[in-house]
Amino acid sequence: MTNPQPLFSFTTLLPSGGRFIRPLLAGLALGAASLTATAQGVPVSPNFFGINYWVSQPNATITADLNRARIRFYRVGGNGRNRDAYWAVKENWLPTVNYVIDQLGGVPLVQLPIGLSNGEVTAWVNYFKTKRVSYYTIGNEPDPTPAKTTPTSATDQNLTDWVNNGLEVDGYSFYGFRDRFKVMAALVKQADNSCKIVGGDFRNFYSNPISLYYSKFISNVGAAYTLVGTRKIPLLDTFAFHYYDSQGRREQELATRFDAVQGYLTSVNATRAGLDATWPELRMAVTEVNTEDKSGTVWAPSSFPAGQFLATMTKLALARRAFCVTPWSIRESERDFSLYTAGNTRRSTMHHFAMLSENQRANYMPGDQETNPNYPKDDLIFVGLRDATGYTVLLMNTSATARTYTIALNNQYGGAASARIRLEGYAGVSGELRTGTIEARKTILYRLTSAGAFESKTFYDDNDAAPVLQRPASITATAAARPQTVGLYPSPATDSFVLDGLSGPVAVTLRSLTGQLVLEQRAEATAPVRIGRLAPGVYLLTATTAAGQVLRGRLVKE
Repeated sequence: MTNPQPLFSFTTLLPSGGRFIRPLLAGLALGAASLTATAQGVPVSPNFFGINYWVSQPNATITADLNRARIRFYRVGGNGRNRDAYWAVKENWLPTVNYVIDQLGGVPLVQLPIGLSNGEVTAWVNYFKTKRVSYYTIGNEPDPTPAKTTPTSATDQNLTDWVNNGLEVDGYSFYGFRDRFKVMAALVKQADNSCKIVGGDFRNFYSNPISLYYSKFISNVGAAYTLVGTRKIPLLDTFAFHYYDSQGRREQELATRFDAVQGYLTSVNATRAGLDATWPELRMAVTEVNTEDKSGTVWAPSSFPAGQFLATMTKLALARRAFCVTPWSIRESERDFSLYTAGNTRRSTMHHFAMLSENQRANYMPGDQETNPNYPKDDLIFVGLRDATGYTVLLMNTSATARTYTIALNNQYGGAASARIRLEGYAGVSGELRTGTIEARKTILYRLTSAGAFESKTFYDDNDAAPVLQRPASITATAAARPQTVGLYPSPATDSFVLDGLSGPVAVTLRSLTGQLVLEQRAEATAPVRIGRLAPGVYLLTATTAAGQVLRGRLVKE
C-alpha cells in the first residue's frame, strides 16, 4: 500500500459580515500561553527509549539508524555475557561501551556476571567508573522456565520449587540468587556511591510468577541498603523484568500484570520513604521484550503484529513511569529476535518503537477510550505524548475489522465514531478533533502543534515496507476560534480520497477547472469519496459542514 503526500489542506472560510476570519494565530497563542498553568502529565524518563546491544559494533547503517531513532539507553548484556569465559574479562567489554558512548551518544547499562567474586565485583566497578559507566545490572534471567518452555498456566511446579523448595537454576535457588544479588549490589554501591543498579531481570512476566517471586524480590531488595558513613544507599534503583509474548496477549490482560508489579513497587516505596526520604522511588523497567520465535506462537518477531505488540508494551510502561524499555535486540544470530533485517532495514518492531522514539515528548498523556459493546477496547490501542512543543498520538488497529475513530485533546469524547478517544491535552488547547477510518491491522501516527493543530500523519501496515509520512501543504483554521487542519488523503488520488479532521455530515463537490460540476456527495465526513470514474486531472473541491463552514482545496486525480 502506498499513501502519497497530500496535495493541500483546506482553507476554511468563515462568513462574518462579508469578511473572512482566520483565527489560527489567536488559537496558537492561547494554546502556548496555557501550558505553564497545567499539570504536565506523566514524565517520560530521559533514558526511556533503549535497546539491547550485544554485538561487538553495529555497522555504519545501523549506527546511523539508531541515532535517527533517538535511542538513548543501551543494555549491554544477556545470557551469553553472564556465562561465557570471554566476557568474564572486564577489558573485553570496553569496545562495546566506548561505541555506545562515542558513536551512538548513548548511556550504557553494563551487566556484571553473577559468577564474579567479591573482589572482582569491586575491581569491575572501579574499572568501569573510569570508563564513564554509571548503570549496572547483576546477572541475567535467573528464574526457570518450566521444561524449557514459556509458562502458560497460573501455577507451575518448577517456579514453585525454585522459590520454595531450593530448586537451583544456574547454581542458584530464588533465595540464593536474591542474597547473592544483595551482596554484589552492596559491593557495587560501596565502590561507586552514585551509580544506579537495575535488576533482577526476571523472565516470567505472568500473574503467578509476579505474585510468587517478583513480589518477594521487590519487597526485600527494594528496602535493602548499605551504609557509606552514616548515609543509607539503596541497593536497587530500578526493578527490571523481561517478556517474550507467545500467544498474542492483549492490552487489558497485560495492563493487569503491569498494575500488579506497580502495586508491589508502591508498597515498598512507602517503606523506602520511611528509611530515607531522599531516596528516589523504585520504578520498573522492561529490559528485554519481543514476541516469541518458536513454532506455534501467534506472532513471529518478524511480523507486523509484533511491532504493534511492542508499541503496546511501550505504552503500558510509559503510563507507569517506567525507567526504560529496551527491546531485544539489534541483531540476533542464534535465535532471530532481531529488530533489523539481514539487510539492515527496520522490521515492524523497530518501526513501531521508532515511531514513538523519534516523535517522543517529555510527558505521557493520560486518556481513555469510550466503551463500545460491539468492539473490545483493546482492538484499538492509542498512545498519547505531550509537552510544550506539541503532541504525538499513535493509533493502532490490532483487529481484522476497520474502525471509525475520533480523537480529542480536551479530555472529552467528541464526534461520532465506533471508537471515541479522549486525551488530556493542556488546559486551553482546542479539542482538535481528529476523525477518520483506520483499516484492519494498521497503525497511524499524528503529530500536532502545541495548540493542537495538525502537522503530519504517518500511515503503516503490513503491506508497507516502511511507515509513510504525509504532511499538509498548509495549516489553516476552521470554526469559531478553534485551530484545526483538514487533510486530503491520498493526493494524488486514484480511486477515492478521504477528509481527515472533520466530523459529522458534510457535502462534498468537485468541479473541473472550467467550473463544471463532476461529483456531489453528502455523507459522514469519514466516508471515502469515490472518484474512480473521473478522468485524470486537477479538480476544485468544496466541502461544506452542517454548521455552514466552507472548505476549499484542489484534488489531483491520477
